[in-house]
Amino acid sequence: MASSNSSPAKIGVFSFVMITAAVVMSVRTLPMTAQPGMMTIFLTLAAAICFMIPTALVSAELATAWPEDGGIFIWVREAFGERMGFVAVWMQWIQMVFGMTSILMIVGAIFAYAFDPALAQNKMYILAVILVVYWACTLGNMRGVKTLGWVSTLCVILGVFLPFFVLVACAIAYLVGGHPIVTDLSFTTANLIPDFSDKGTWALFIGFVFVVMGMEVSASNVSHVKNAERNYPIAVFLVALFVVIVSVVGSFAIFIGIPTKHISMTAGLIQAFQTYFKMWGLGWLTPIMAICMAIGLAGQVNSWVLGPVRGLQATANAGALPKVLQKTNKQGVPVNLIYLQAILISIVGVLICVMPNVDSFYFMLLGLTSLVYIVAYLLMFSAAIYLRYKRPDIKRSFTVPGGNIGMWICSGLGIATCLLAGYFGFQAPSSYVGTASSYFNFQFFGLLIMVIIPIIVYAWGKRSNKAELAKVAAKTH
Repeated sequence: MASSNSSPAKIGVFSFVMITAAVVMSVRTLPMTAQPGMMTIFLTLAAAICFMIPTALVSAELATAWPEDGGIFIWVREAFGERMGFVAVWMQWIQMVFGMTSILMIVGAIFAYAFDPALAQNKMYILAVILVVYWACTLGNMRGVKTLGWVSTLCVILGVFLPFFVLVACAIAYLVGGHPIVTDLSFTTANLIPDFSDKGTWALFIGFVFVVMGMEVSASNVSHVKNAERNYPIAVFLVALFVVIVSVVGSFAIFIGIPTKHISMTAGLIQAFQTYFKMWGLGWLTPIMAICMAIGLAGQVNSWVLGPVRGLQATANAGALPKVLQKTNKQGVPVNLIYLQAILISIVGVLICVMPNVDSFYFMLLGLTSLVYIVAYLLMFSAAIYLRYKRPDIKRSFTVPGGNIGMWICSGLGIATCLLAGYFGFQAPSSYVGTASSYFNFQFFGLLIMVIIPIIVYAWGKRSNKAELAKVAAKTH
């Protein structure tokens, strides 16, 4: 029988890269990044420079300085206190409720092409996919991080790399075959640089920022990684490079064969495969590719089930989490938190039944996800700057280059991008079907409620753990 004091199994750098890649890398966003045409090059690089690289640098430093489970909770707590740390990790967690629902909608839309494409706009079908896939992922994650590693590896290969390389191969064959290019590929300033005097352009840029969010989530599992001080920075930088390549090249492969105005937000990628395969008499491959991509996206959802929850679970040790949410199983998985997460996603999914159409609901969820996540990022970047002065004694195996000035530049760029994204996040995209006021109200009141909830939960947790905290305080005196 294994000792109860034995250390949990560690995962290698490859598994950790796959877990991180499953969190932030996906071909699901290619329809959105393909819509601006050649401008996607500028927008992707801008999002990478202004947000993804700062996030990767800052999270790598913080994770190797405080390499215990908890991620953003630990970092913000060290800088601004426990309450703000709890708010940060709660926002990182709760955004997943909206973000995963939007991803599950795409899973349903893509999977529909394997059987009946008309189902992609059927609300009840999409709701059924949301419920079945997420609850399956929830039950699967009860076995812990070791299962997460191999599942993520399989799903990233089938759902990201395979579709990406097949899509690129199709685009190359399309060009070699002399077929008409339906999008302007000229390298002119007007075709490459967006018009930033237009608010719609800024709203589009925020969408590109959303594509590269999530680099810090894997930090919540850093204690499960072999030689984390070395392997964590390697993983995040490899994933950052892959994200840029997949986004730019994949978008190009879509818009050369499909006019940008005809690209569907939820099913645009499978539209591209359908177009290419049908052209060469290989239509039977479309359902196979749809199934592979659906599996890959389900794998991304699977990776998010445990990631943010691990950070939230770490707050239990500080007494910030109510007792009812602290229960864990033999694998250390916070079962009640996982079930609460699944229930909330189910509730959000049900909202699709009262929305005008599937695409409108997708836009609204995407916007709220970004706004909620931005709050966590603002706290993380601010904490990184403050901790350089408050805790210079802590050994940092990896540091943001350039000393304190480098940290100010890096985190300052991240903060500026977050504030800009927050402002334009309340603007309805031009392709949104509905009134601007309905979109604004959904975002504003949704964000307000999401900020208030963690403050209430924190107070509840402190009250429910008051006796235990008093005993711990007495023992230390």
